[in-house]
Amino acid sequence: MAAIDIPEVHKFIESTPPFASLSVQERKQLLSGVSMLYVRQGQTLVLEEEAATVHLIRRGACEIRTPKDGLVDQIADGECFGVSSVMAQNPDGLKVVAMEDSLVYRFEKSRFQDMLRQNEAFGLFFEHTQLHRRRKLSRRQDSELASPALQLSTSISHIMTRQLVQADPSESVQTIAMRMTEARVSSILILENESLLGIVTDRDLRSRILALGGSAQAVVSDIMTHSPVTLSPDALVMQAQTLMSESNIHHLPIVEETGKVVGMLTAADLLRHQELSPLLFINQIHRQTSVESLARICQQWPTLIINLIVTDMKPADIGKVLATVSDNLTKRLIELALMELGKAPMDFQFLVFGSQARQDQSLGSDQDNGLMLEREPDNTEAAYFSALSEFVCKGLASCGVRLCPGNIMASNPQWRKTQQGWQQVFAQWIKSAAPSALLHASIFFDIRCVFGDDTPVKQLIQGMQAEVAQNSMFLATLTRAAIATKPPLGFFRHFLLESSGEHKHQLDLKHQGLALINDLGRLYGLSCKVYRESTLERIEQAIREQLISVDTARNLMDAWDHLNGLRLEAQSRHWQISGTASAYLDPKKLSPLERKHLKTTFSIISDVQDIAQQRFLRGYS
Repeated sequence: MAAIDIPEVHKFIESTPPFASLSVQERKQLLSGVSMLYVRQGQTLVLEEEAATVHLIRRGACEIRTPKDGLVDQIADGECFGVSSVMAQNPDGLKVVAMEDSLVYRFEKSRFQDMLRQNEAFGLFFEHTQLHRRRKLSRRQDSELASPALQLSTSISHIMTRQLVQADPSESVQTIAMRMTEARVSSILILENESLLGIVTDRDLRSRILALGGSAQAVVSDIMTHSPVTLSPDALVMQAQTLMSESNIHHLPIVEETGKVVGMLTAADLLRHQELSPLLFINQIHRQTSVESLARICQQWPTLIINLIVTDMKPADIGKVLATVSDNLTKRLIELALMELGKAPMDFQFLVFGSQARQDQSLGSDQDNGLMLEREPDNTEAAYFSALSEFVCKGLASCGVRLCPGNIMASNPQWRKTQQGWQQVFAQWIKSAAPSALLHASIFFDIRCVFGDDTPVKQLIQGMQAEVAQNSMFLATLTRAAIATKPPLGFFRHFLLESSGEHKHQLDLKHQGLALINDLGRLYGLSCKVYRESTLERIEQAIREQLISVDTARNLMDAWDHLNGLRLEAQSRHWQISGTASAYLDPKKLSPLERKHLKTTFSIISDVQDIAQQRFLRGYS
């Protein structure tokens, strides 16, 4: 236990919630019994006897763990642990492990309990903290009972090999084979000036040297695989295994956006990590030979989504998983259509729009899609693509992906165009201020290619960005649309609820919350020089291009995460009760602090709408 500088503690907690809400006298009362601990990295704190009280991290980071060492929460500067020890005698036997050297304030237990009873808002804060952690503990226990295959929120950065074995393209095959043997690896990266040129694997040595009687003195550049398939370090484990399966490879270099190689992932790494049920689901999808069998397989889809929610996966990662499943389902339906209809008369791309393009699908998402054709079709070719589109769209509907109510689907001939045709219609929307153009922008300007060579789609996007950059009036019009709908908060910060109908006295988390952030993300995304697909990536890109402040962007991203989490939980509950998805929430079912947090989230959206208005409507009435 160390001596403590009380004025320094006062200064720290007066800006730390919920202590900041206490009066000066209350803070003095609470701190009259405070002490300070220095906790070394790896040290475990068992909250018993004198230590069974609330601790506040001044500097450092800790993990809250179960008696069996299961992770419940990770906390850092300004966060507390020991809450359940004070409020409920730590019934779950939780312990705290320092992730790094940490300074911690320890409050005297009886004084802290007095303050919980004395200040209602202070007590509510810690009741919510305790409830939040018990939910995390419950979800962890649920996920431990469930199949390990459901643990999908791991990014490949956690399991990839960071110790890279590399070679120069001019080195001999014998030299690199010796290096691979010494390092006990099955592949080696070929780099030049830190740029990845290629990869050589054990299989390459066998098939390109030994099997052909090649010389051990051959240079590496003659046998390497040029421009190998790569993935970024923030991709999910599931995305890596899907890519490796589709590309028939067992070694995957991990490359940052800057081009720097930061790791290597092998099939063995993935097998050691875990067996993933969505991957099995995708494998099942690709083994089906009819729409009927696909539809039977996809009956598991809602259960899969609910299980992902139960495992406490990040909302953004759930969206990526669902988009990967949707993409693979779409690809398989196209493959089945080609088997039935014969080879396509020309190259084509299958495009997805809206939530699938943004990778933020949820329960009950509908389909928005279209086709890009290599050239204008004649009557016979047009009939072929009509049949293919009908096959795919009806197939998706049979598999649980609802038909689009607005008929924005490839089965509608209006949305089967050449690259030039798409460019023309995008240009028309950008030059028009009509409400229909803005509606189309909110759907079609979120675009991704899921089948075919994506080069023409990238060219379309580049053209769209160029058109937007030359048309500030369009951005102004898009801004008016993005700020027209306000978050559901009244003048006195009361929730504005549905006044009638099936969802009376409820909040629409999708249209009154998430859609507003998606609109802002799209607005900033279209203002950037680099196109990004997802809302969070667009906001991150806006930070990089200095179109939005870091604090404003982070607040907006936190708001998106919070609303998406609430939406997924609401949909999960509603689906289990009625078999249908609903993004409506009764705020009375939230705790007082949760309602306060939701109001803060809506206020953040409103604030960013005001900032966007100032930035993009300047000079326009």
